[in-house]
Amino acid sequence: MATITSAGIGSGLNVSELVGQLVAAERAPADNRLNTIETSTKAQISAFGSIKAALAGIESSLKKLDGAGGLPGRKATVATDAGFTASAGTSAALGSYSVIVEKLATAHKLQSAAATSTTQIGDGTLTLKVGDGDAFDVTIDAGKGTLADIRDAINSQAAGKGVSATLVNGDSGQVLVLSSGKTGAAGALTVSASGGDGGLSVLATTGGTLTEVAAAQDAVVHVDGITRTSSTNTLTDLVDGITLTLTKAKPGEAFSLDVDSDASTLKASMLGFISAYNTALGALRTQSAAGGEGKLAGPLSGDSAPRAITASLRNAIGNNYAELNALGLKTAVDGSLSLDGSKFDAAIAANPSAIKSLLGEDANLGKSVRDMLHNYVGAQGLLADRSKSLDTRMKTVSQQRADLDARMERLEASYRRQFTALDAMMAQMQSTSSYIAQQLGALNSR
Repeated sequence: MATITSAGIGSGLNVSELVGQLVAAERAPADNRLNTIETSTKAQISAFGSIKAALAGIESSLKKLDGAGGLPGRKATVATDAGFTASAGTSAALGSYSVIVEKLATAHKLQSAAATSTTQIGDGTLTLKVGDGDAFDVTIDAGKGTLADIRDAINSQAAGKGVSATLVNGDSGQVLVLSSGKTGAAGALTVSASGGDGGLSVLATTGGTLTEVAAAQDAVVHVDGITRTSSTNTLTDLVDGITLTLTKAKPGEAFSLDVDSDASTLKASMLGFISAYNTALGALRTQSAAGGEGKLAGPLSGDSAPRAITASLRNAIGNNYAELNALGLKTAVDGSLSLDGSKFDAAIAANPSAIKSLLGEDANLGKSVRDMLHNYVGAQGLLADRSKSLDTRMKTVSQQRADLDARMERLEASYRRQFTALDAMMAQMQSTSSYIAQQLGALNSR
């Protein structure tokens, strides 16, 4: 806002202070009204955000019960030191299997003859190949033919191609070790040499001095007398729903793999649903609290939306309470849920598909609750509409503030014009008064 610091010279009035007070007095009622609306609107936006997040939590908890998530899991039990470990998914059939780990899949490993650190093995080209893959060349420059130089050349020029080189320093000198990055018979290494001084021929797999440390070997495992060969030690398709990881070969020794029902994951999902449901009820209750008797009212006190949502949630539970109670769920006076773990375990043992039949995505209760929640928290849902309405209100408040600022600037300018004119008039009157007094004084002195 513009200010005029010279006003008041003629009248002695503090024009700036008077104008400021008059404008502030004019602005205060509108300012207070807009502040009240803005504070209330922000609180309501936050409240609806809390409710939306809480309802989204119920949606997330129910999603864990979709598909096989609504059924008990599977637990794979393997004896200690059986030579394998196992994990089972929900599709695994209950039962017991006899497993023999005949062989482990191993990666091909070759080693050179020992040499001193300064010995020049040779120069030229080494051609390497992993299994049936494409061959690739590694160039060894003249004067760069020690085992350490060859190691560095292979690791640099063959990076990412399935072979690595390292040195082992033994009593007889350095030994170059070549390792395949691929387990199984299909990962066998082939090395040949060409060009240069011919010294690299000692590193060829045919006619050279390389020796085999570990064979390129496939895993062999027997399950209930059925043999399976694998290039890796992890088998995901040997038995439906079971992942078998081979750790130690134990030829001829059979060990049991037992697959049992495991309701612990299903119980955890149910406890997650109960927690999310209770959290949502608490959020709805807090944000819509009526207040009174020393208690603060919630931002949405008197709003029908929280009451409608609360009623919908409680009705969904109440209308299916008998079925839920049979699974161990109980309600408290405030509508919150709890779970009787023992009763739940017994119910699932008797009927493993009970949760899926009640709260699965295609079950009557499960589908109706999911649809209800979507109508509240979806992009076109009730809470989205309320949020849009509140956002529009905030924009209106911002515009009204801008209009108020503009009006107050005009009012201040008007006041300043009036006081400036008054100041000028009073200055003129004082000048006239002084002149008259001077003239009268002159007459009296004659």
